[in-house]
Amino acid sequence: MDKKAFNIFFISLLFLFLLSPAHAMDVQDNNMTILSSGDAYNTITSNLSNDDIQLKFDNANDGDTFEFTDEEYNNISLVVDKKLNIISKNNSIVYASGLITDKAKSLGIDKTFGFYFTPNSAGSVLSGITIIASASDYGVVVDNTKDVKIKGNNVVGGTNGLLVKNSDKITISSNDISKAKGDGLKLQNIASSLIESNHISYNKKSGIEAANMYYCNITNNTIHHNGLNGITVNGVSSYNLINRNDVYENTNGIYINSTSSYEEVKSNSMTSNRKDPRSSMGGFETGNGFLLGSGFKSSGKSILKVEYNYLAHNEFFQAKNYWENENYEMGQNWYDSNDPSNTFVCPRLLASLMNLDTLSISNTLTLQLRDSSGRAVNEFATFQTTVEVDGNQYTVTVNDGQATVVKDLDPTVDHDVRVQIAGEFYKYDYKASGEQGESTDSRSSSSDGETGSQSYNGDDGTSDVNGNSNYQGNSNGGNSSGSHIANSDESGNYGTNSSDIPSQDTSDMGKDALSNGDLDAGDTGSGDASKEGKAYEIVPPVTTSKELTNTSGLVVLAIVSLMGCLIYGYRSKYDMDEFE
Repeated sequence: MDKKAFNIFFISLLFLFLLSPAHAMDVQDNNMTILSSGDAYNTITSNLSNDDIQLKFDNANDGDTFEFTDEEYNNISLVVDKKLNIISKNNSIVYASGLITDKAKSLGIDKTFGFYFTPNSAGSVLSGITIIASASDYGVVVDNTKDVKIKGNNVVGGTNGLLVKNSDKITISSNDISKAKGDGLKLQNIASSLIESNHISYNKKSGIEAANMYYCNITNNTIHHNGLNGITVNGVSSYNLINRNDVYENTNGIYINSTSSYEEVKSNSMTSNRKDPRSSMGGFETGNGFLLGSGFKSSGKSILKVEYNYLAHNEFFQAKNYWENENYEMGQNWYDSNDPSNTFVCPRLLASLMNLDTLSISNTLTLQLRDSSGRAVNEFATFQTTVEVDGNQYTVTVNDGQATVVKDLDPTVDHDVRVQIAGEFYKYDYKASGEQGESTDSRSSSSDGETGSQSYNGDDGTSDVNGNSNYQGNSNGGNSSGSHIANSDESGNYGTNSSDIPSQDTSDMGKDALSNGDLDAGDTGSGDASKEGKAYEIVPPVTTSKELTNTSGLVVLAIVSLMGCLIYGYRSKYDMDEFE
């Protein structure tokens, strides 16, 4: 080979070497690593035995992906002992085994399960699989590990559907968890974890049962028809946020029975929870929207905050404190009542009464929640109510304290507006007037012959509500003062069913709030707690997929340019040699 041919061959090899890595890139989907340039992709078919699949898991490398491709798999009990991605794109059904496998025994595991994530499984993913755990103790177990994602699965049956223990930075999201013999999702000694957008129902005990939980976020879950509580918190709990959950048709909605510090129960809907005299908690401790247990302790700057929740249509109390506990002061919540004598809040709770009013901006009718000082609320649980306008009924959804009812009202005439509150329609003499950007509200509500009126005009207004609301005050420039009944009169009874509870004690704090008019329930600990840190600020970040830019075109262009330069240089040198 002459010198010219050798140089061309060398340049071609260099070109191929530089071009080869340009195609490699990671592929990520919905927080779940599916495949990358260095990971193997394996398919799992139903003709493989459980031992065969376990062997494949054991021989895999960290980051490998296993896809279940067939419709059904029987007698499955798999230990995940390294970082693996276990997925199904076809919603494969896995029937968990009722036997303890040799692999499980070798690790000292004495329970049966569908999938078990060990301390070596950090970073693993389980997604898209239906796990039938009727014959096993658990559908899924996550034990003493971190960064595991259980996402988009259906888990049916088991003593508990999912068990997460001694772990942190765990994500449980978009799963359907149902029909467990005990709790749907059981959390023990966990931290910095996210429980989000799950549907949890028809479990024999609680939908979610947590003990010793720290810096966790339970948010946007739908939890209903469970045999005990929707959400139970026991043990010690700190810096947690229970937020925007829809909890209904359980024995109780949310039950806090822990030593609690710097926590918030905020913007949840707790409705239609039912009494059960056969309950293990006892009949007097069921049928409540929000319930504090005998083990609840929280005080001072770190006190539990319960605010901006919607509590309605619960069979016993909308909110209840254990009768031997000290009085507890709640924040601003809506009890589906404009009448403080009919809120069904127990006498051991000091509760501020919010109001639901109408609001007009130009020719649009809107509902607006206001706190006990008359200020508009812009963060609140989602709920529905019915509004009648000039004989036409509308079902509206209130989001963050406000709902648009109807647009294009004639601003030159009065309209007959009735809003359904606690099953009754309250009449609002509504006048749609005012220019764009300004709001006026004039109302007259009537129920059982008692009336009241209230007006808001710009930044300067006065309020005067008479009758049985027992709310008196005025506001100028947005500053307000007033007094309201947090508990009913000196008997200590609050609401029409308060005689059902074993306590008849008088609330001194409630009497102080009524007489002094300067106690805004829910303020205790709110400001100072924020200095220490709020639960929603410490939710662990969830790894999201990053958009990858394909730069291979630029790399190829650069390489072609380099090759052109080398060939040009070579040819120039060759021509000079020929010339000489």
